[in-house]
Amino acid sequence: MTLAATSGQVGLARQRAIHDAFLNDPQNSDAKSVLREVAISAPAQIYRAAEEVYEQLRTARDLLCSDSVTFETPEYRQAINSFFANLGALQRMMRKDLQPPTERRNV
Repeated sequence: MTLAATSGQVGLARQRAIHDAFLNDPQNSDAKSVLREVAISAPAQIYRAAEEVYEQLRTARDLLCSDSVTFETPEYRQAINSFFANLGALQRMMRKDLQPPTERRNV
């Protein structure tokens, strides 16, 4: 998305490029597909946290679609900082969920 936002395109072309990057980036998994996988395999509290992170990423995407938004725009900075903070918290939750219960470690 950041590459699309800095490509020099404006208006609808910028919007399409950013949405395309969000949905079809060949170097990263499609965010919506990952969210669906989390919904199937993770506990409810992790899915809720993942859904919030996904929505924050969509907010950042939507902000970048505007020609007047840059990476330094306060609204974008707030959205992307919240996204990364909550993504880190989600990753910690997921790692903790993968750990065996403490009782099993003592056996």
